[in-house]
Amino acid sequence: AAQKCQVCPPLLKLACPMQVEGDVSNICLRVVRLSGELLEVPLTRQEVNEIGSVKDLKRCLAKNDATICRTPGRPFSVYWIRLSHMDATASMELQDDDPVHAEIWKCLEQGSLQYMLADVFCFPPEELPSGDDLNFSFQNLEELLDPKLLIGYAFKLCKHGGQAWCESVFSLWTSALLSLSSNQVNAVENIFGHTLLNRCLSLLQGLDEAEDLMRAADPEFANRIQWADWYEDFYDKHWPGETIQDFLHKTFASMTIELVRRKADPHRVEESFRHMNKHRVKSDLWKLVQGHPYGCSRLRNDGALRFGLGADLLMALIDKGLPRCCWAGHWGPFNDNLLQHIMAPLAAKPADWNRRDGAKARLCRLLAKRFSLEELCYQNRDFKNALWYVLQYCENSTFVPDPLWVRVRDAIRERMQT
Repeated sequence: AAQKCQVCPPLLKLACPMQVEGDVSNICLRVVRLSGELLEVPLTRQEVNEIGSVKDLKRCLAKNDATICRTPGRPFSVYWIRLSHMDATASMELQDDDPVHAEIWKCLEQGSLQYMLADVFCFPPEELPSGDDLNFSFQNLEELLDPKLLIGYAFKLCKHGGQAWCESVFSLWTSALLSLSSNQVNAVENIFGHTLLNRCLSLLQGLDEAEDLMRAADPEFANRIQWADWYEDFYDKHWPGETIQDFLHKTFASMTIELVRRKADPHRVEESFRHMNKHRVKSDLWKLVQGHPYGCSRLRNDGALRFGLGADLLMALIDKGLPRCCWAGHWGPFNDNLLQHIMAPLAAKPADWNRRDGAKARLCRLLAKRFSLEELCYQNRDFKNALWYVLQYCENSTFVPDPLWVRVRDAIRERMQT
């Protein structure tokens, strides 16, 4: 595989005089390339103790190998790394789950292991390694959350190895972000109090341009037409389209939601949003939940996260201290509150409701329990309150109402009656 791509490093020979116990102040991984160049990687006691498995050893080597550099246009790099015995009598590849025991350290000390590192794009599609065999590397968090880079790279992975393989690669991206420490997630990045969470929200907003970004990533797009033979250079033999966008929505939004639930500090969330422009925050967050009304129509809402993930995200943020001004009050061309913003399209076209968006109903039920009587009675520009919209769907349409919305109706009624 290393011979198929000029940018891939050749086979490397390891020589590492290492002892886990005793004085480790001078421990150093010495990697000798076939060209004779020596790569030295000094290790602290803590770094030595962190190498418990062969996978840890591979990560350590990849992290400190200067030949691994960011390729322009990629938010991260994915490599296939192999370690195997050079001794013919022990011809055996080390598996990632193998422990780095005394015999392995002895082999490293004797320089009897071979190390191969190759970029995944060096492999033809039929020889691509599985996601479990890949190693993930990135330079900085700004690039790792750049929507243009991520969407373009996902498209290239999908084109080269198919969507299923692209999904396995992006599982490494998700794991890398969820493995960040709470300090990294909540660190203030600028004078406005922004944290990693703000970068995640910008990433989600960038999904609105996914189709345009994929077209820009395909140099042949302008020459393609809707015939199957024009997509022979795609692994799946068709334009990724909606399926890859569904995947990107699920992956980017689910990662952000889990990051909020697991790592976000409530005080930091509150402070970060409190100093932002309130109208801009409502515009951005409410758009992720339900989209923005297009013109004077309630029937078209652009920019929402799919599968109700925007509602799931907002509930996670509320639970982590999102200021009330970001989800209460009213906003937009119809002067809707958030209940009206979500339910007006439902009442306008009940047939469009899909149970996969059930998180929107759960968010409305949460809001109904937190809104005051005045907020529940509030009328928008069309002189309608939230109860009117949910009654229109539950009682005045020809469709059997979803039980999720029946519970929303009952919650609003109960709150207004008490």
